[in-house]
Amino acid sequence: MEMNLIAPSLPCDFPAIPVMVGRTVDLERVDPARHGHDLWMAIGADPAPWAEIPPGPFADEATFMAWLTDRAGRADAVLYAIIDKSGGRPAAGLFFLLNIDTAMGVLELGLVYGPALSRRTQGTEAFFLIARAVFETLRYRRLEWRCNPENIASRRAAERFGFTFEGLMRQSMWVKGRNWDTALYAMIDRDWPGIAARFAAFLSPDNFGPDGRQIRKLGQETAG
Repeated sequence: MEMNLIAPSLPCDFPAIPVMVGRTVDLERVDPARHGHDLWMAIGADPAPWAEIPPGPFADEATFMAWLTDRAGRADAVLYAIIDKSGGRPAAGLFFLLNIDTAMGVLELGLVYGPALSRRTQGTEAFFLIARAVFETLRYRRLEWRCNPENIASRRAAERFGFTFEGLMRQSMWVKGRNWDTALYAMIDRDWPGIAARFAAFLSPDNFGPDGRQIRKLGQETAG
């Protein structure tokens, strides 16, 4: 049994931070009129990222824009465009904050990364920015990550970022004409300080060589 627990400050604020500023990326609350076309080009036009998540794929830009506008306007979710500062199309991916329970301090993170973010520093920093806001600014107790168990890329990303696998929920959804199982991962507030230290070390300018490549991979920074 856990002892000496400090009661959390509840309820938490609704996650409505307008902008999160980073070195390689910024996160901005989605404005479909401003971000929609770039998001379509970065993630909407390619059906592949949507194969193992409930929404999409989208037949055309108008269909994508209708979906984005609907989601961005819902009161029970918050969408962030991931703005790549390295050039090209600035809106390079999308974060979803879902199932937001301010009373209990629990929410879920979903994401779709375009090529400018996948397996790149920008994608790592984007996650660090949103997780830091969840745990340090908004003081949530728990951040969940749910994915189809067949989505190997998503499961690897969750594990790389520091989430703990908590179990498989069988037949949790009926989506796209079939039963979907859900792999549940979570990160909790007491996990975050150690995870944050790993991210800070990885993203430090000292961890990049003259060619811009990382010297040590995420998770190797404190080995010794």
